[in-house]
Amino acid sequence: MQKGAVEYCWEIPEKINWEDKLPKGTAEWKAQMALARLFEERPIWPRWSLYERLLDDGEEITDYLLRRLLLRTGYYFSRGPYGKFWIQKGYDPRTNSDSRIYQKVDFRVPSNLRKLIDLNENHELKHKWKDICKFLVWPSKACNVFQLFELDDDYIREEIEKSTTMTICSPLTGWFSEALLKALRLRVMIRFLSVAPKGPPEEFLNPRLKISNVAGRKKRLVNFGSQKRS
Repeated sequence: MQKGAVEYCWEIPEKINWEDKLPKGTAEWKAQMALARLFEERPIWPRWSLYERLLDDGEEITDYLLRRLLLRTGYYFSRGPYGKFWIQKGYDPRTNSDSRIYQKVDFRVPSNLRKLIDLNENHELKHKWKDICKFLVWPSKACNVFQLFELDDDYIREEIEKSTTMTICSPLTGWFSEALLKALRLRVMIRFLSVAPKGPPEEFLNPRLKISNVAGRKKRLVNFGSQKRS
């Protein structure tokens, strides 16, 4: 069985008819069908999000089985704006600017906050991925990668749905400018710091509260430049 990793500069693998490779009606066939339906829902998924969704849909799935299923119908780039996210075979996000909403954004817990303990009584239990994406709970890992599409935030949703000015998909920032991607990353940090177990640290939060005015500042700078030229 072929590996799923693809270098960013390579051609993508073509979609295959996996139904010819599995006995119809078996447990694995049913699980593969469930995964295929999710890829029809959207063509790019974080692996952990797929796993949780399949479990929520009542599928008896293991980590090993999910890997087998994904290798039949998906691939992933080893790096780049979609790095390590599973993509439906035959779909190339580098040629479709609409795929920008499926790009990744990372959140690294500041080093001086990594020893914070979740104080709620169920802290021994793993948080649901969808609750983390809603910024309801503090992430349990120091380094986290999220799909912009899954994050429940009005500012993020508004920005990623705007028409892009990029004409090509950058191997570093995808369909977004570097400045916008930094603003989105900053927004993610602010939202998570607001649910830090011991409350939002002021030294991190205060300097970043002006993020909602980023667009306004850009507009003022453009107007200022126009006035000087005239």
